[in-house]
Amino acid sequence: MIATMRRTVARRVEEATNREVSVRKRVLILVGFCIAQLLDVTTTHIGLAEGRQELNGVAAWIIANDGELAVYALKLALVAALVVFLLAFGRKRAGIWNAYMVAAWITTFAVLNNLYRILN
Repeated sequence: MIATMRRTVARRVEEATNREVSVRKRVLILVGFCIAQLLDVTTTHIGLAEGRQELNGVAAWIIANDGELAVYALKLALVAALVVFLLAFGRKRAGIWNAYMVAAWITTFAVLNNLYRILN
């Protein structure tokens, strides 16, 4: 009985991870992810220009040692690598697209926090 349930659950998990993601959803996730990253850089720059402090410890350290542009260059390189990874491996695994959608939402909340800090 338990072995049958395990096989059923394993089969359903495998079907869910192998499910194809529509092209429309892929475009929305990819564009949303990139726009969220761009808005994060923009609101971070505005906040830093107003004298606000960077809350990300690693980014704050890089800004203190190498300047603001170094953080943006690093972020651009990381986002480009993540997009390449998504496009390379996203065809086979639907779960990767969901992970990027979650990342876009998390970045959107960071942007909202930046906006809140800028406006107050």
